[in-house]
Amino acid sequence: MKILSITAQKPHSTGSGTYLTEVVKALAGLGHEQAVVAGIYEDDKAHFPDSVGFYPVFFSEEFPIVGMSDVMPYPSQLYSRMSEADIERFRMMFEPVIKKAAAELQPDIIFCHHLFLLTSIVREMFPDAVIYGLSHGSDLRQFRQSDNLRDIVRPGIAGLDRVYALHAEQKNVIKELFGIEDDRIYIAGSGYNSAIFNRDLRGVMDVDEIPVRIAFAGKLSRAKGILEFMEAGRILAGDPEFPEFVISLAGGCQDNEVLNAVKEQPFAEYVGMLNQIELSVMLQKCDVFVLPSYYEGLPLVLMEAMACGVVPVCTDLPGVKDWVEKSISGSTAVFVERPEMVSVDEPAEEAKPIFARNLAEAIKIAYQTQVCIKGGCIPEPDTEAVSWAACAERIFAQ
Repeated sequence: MKILSITAQKPHSTGSGTYLTEVVKALAGLGHEQAVVAGIYEDDKAHFPDSVGFYPVFFSEEFPIVGMSDVMPYPSQLYSRMSEADIERFRMMFEPVIKKAAAELQPDIIFCHHLFLLTSIVREMFPDAVIYGLSHGSDLRQFRQSDNLRDIVRPGIAGLDRVYALHAEQKNVIKELFGIEDDRIYIAGSGYNSAIFNRDLRGVMDVDEIPVRIAFAGKLSRAKGILEFMEAGRILAGDPEFPEFVISLAGGCQDNEVLNAVKEQPFAEYVGMLNQIELSVMLQKCDVFVLPSYYEGLPLVLMEAMACGVVPVCTDLPGVKDWVEKSISGSTAVFVERPEMVSVDEPAEEAKPIFARNLAEAIKIAYQTQVCIKGGCIPEPDTEAVSWAACAERIFAQ
């Protein structure tokens, strides 16, 4: 089969970019002929198999990549602030590149990441082509808040041949927002790369004597709950019954206040952007992984953490707990009640201290779970069923 994958963002640096890249690699391993169109900067490098054709669309400092999240780990602009001229410029940047890729590959399926502006443009460009669209969750948030784009986006998304949600809760949201019939929406789920994320190095690396190591990976932003995470760290630091610990945070940060809040903590270390191999090494050194986000699609880093032998703590976000517990046998994930929200990714001010305290308690539970795993009282979770190859087959074999 010939498959053309398209994204308006970098095919790396974020969860959705990793998702695209890993599905492309899995499809290459299954023998499919492929090409990818993606938005990048001149100095970026894409990491695809040699057999995959790559067609970049170059953004610049003057006209940055449009971020599917309001805070990206690299310079970006906001969809919600795009003018008519910006929208037309965006269209004119992508259209010739997509036409070239389609003409050279002659795809059987065009697979678009994010149910948003570029996917709608692609549907308009190729009215007779078979086009699938995958939601990563952040696109649904953008649809809700971008009054300037909603009427442009909706018809194209509603006209897709198939739409993929990450989990059942997200499927219901897609039906509501776009009016798409139930039989055109499928569940794709997510996956992880077991060749990278595993326990091969766990226990054989030199690690300092700090008893508890806690990790975070992702964009360092308010919407990711980083400020409340640091408050949870201060609570734990003042708890005489909790051992000495360090929190390692990996990822990009465009918010200086958030970055300063991390660097001010004696128990926190900011390690910057890591590639997947570096992230795996960091995780295998750790006991607990924390994802205190207020909004996510289906965070694949939870699977990566469990595969590396780490016990994850995560906000109880819509659809995530249900999917994880159904998909990962013996899941060790600890979920923290989501605080009262005033918007899709902003908690009520009075709810933040409560969330921080609950987060601290969840980290203590996760650490005790890790102690039980190391002592042989409970088994490691079985993540082997959640592979990228299985994810790719779910999408293209149905």
